[in-house]
Amino acid sequence: MKMYRVAIIGLGDMGEHHAQAVQAEENCQLIAGCDTQSQKRKTWGNQFGIMATYQYYIEMIEQEQPDIVIISTQAPDHHDPTLAAAERGIHVLCEKPIALNLVQADRMVDTCKSNKIKFSVNHLKRSSLYNQLASQMIADGTIGQIVQMQARDKGGRKAGNSLMEMGTHLYDWLRLFGGDVEWANAHLTQIDGAESTAKDIKHTQEVHPNDRDAGLVLGERGFISFRFKNGIHSDIQFLAQDKTNDTAYGIDIIGTEGRIAIRESVGTSMFLHQGQHQSPDQHWQRVQCPAEDLDLNGKVRTNSQKRLFLQRLMLRDLLDSIENNRIPFASGEDGTKCLEMIHLSWESHRQQSRVYTPLEPREHPLERWLAKA
Repeated sequence: MKMYRVAIIGLGDMGEHHAQAVQAEENCQLIAGCDTQSQKRKTWGNQFGIMATYQYYIEMIEQEQPDIVIISTQAPDHHDPTLAAAERGIHVLCEKPIALNLVQADRMVDTCKSNKIKFSVNHLKRSSLYNQLASQMIADGTIGQIVQMQARDKGGRKAGNSLMEMGTHLYDWLRLFGGDVEWANAHLTQIDGAESTAKDIKHTQEVHPNDRDAGLVLGERGFISFRFKNGIHSDIQFLAQDKTNDTAYGIDIIGTEGRIAIRESVGTSMFLHQGQHQSPDQHWQRVQCPAEDLDLNGKVRTNSQKRLFLQRLMLRDLLDSIENNRIPFASGEDGTKCLEMIHLSWESHRQQSRVYTPLEPREHPLERWLAKA
């Protein structure tokens, strides 16, 4: 495998995580970083020993000519850098959510495709080896035929913000096991139980000032159902608990002969129950995946080590997709369909009915609702 020169746009927390992963890979060389804030450029450059830091990403990619650009900015700044990189023949790993709306996401995917660029979206849970273990158990018939999936948010945010933050991971996780969605049916409320309406549409940072910028959102609690094209049904809860519980966050895969529970947003815990029914006094069986849980010396990985492990797997998959001319396992198309699920949720609530894929028009549904209101 060739040595890949990698540059990073956006040097905050995620820019640090990505830099650690790049420098840990023997086939990658971290060559440059870009951020609009001078202090972030200085801190990041000192931390990773990189002298080439830039304020403007166009200048960076034209001067440094990387093979890969990692875009770890916030959602409003995913579209333009992706197009700029793709048009210059540079492969892209972009943070989630892929974009603010489906018009942008479609353009990003199309531009990468037309320029023969590999485009991956950083839905980190896709790289967990526990997913492979669960898939093998399903293929072996351990829980029978899959009929339903359930997903739960981890709290700490209102539903609208969480949809564009941790909810995007949940939706992508469901797609990993369920495939493409046929329709959505959503019900969004405020904390007092009142129906969420156009007057409740807000900007993410108006709801939670410390959250990342993800544009317009709606809903404080959410109850959302999807039917997948293969017949599987799913239900997702966003309950806006004040406290966060990461061990409650995740998905349940329910079959005719049992169920699998997969939990946590970075590290993973997995459980199995066999039987057609499960009563409250029937316990789960813990399932272990030593290849993910333990380091090469057999010691339990810390949560930060698990993040680095998963981030390296994401990067390796992008490299392999370039080398073997295949679609990445967390592709731009996957990221677009995940964003479509989020927008289907809002559009279904607005219409008070099922809404089918593909969602048309592709503009942001909350912007359209405000325009009509």
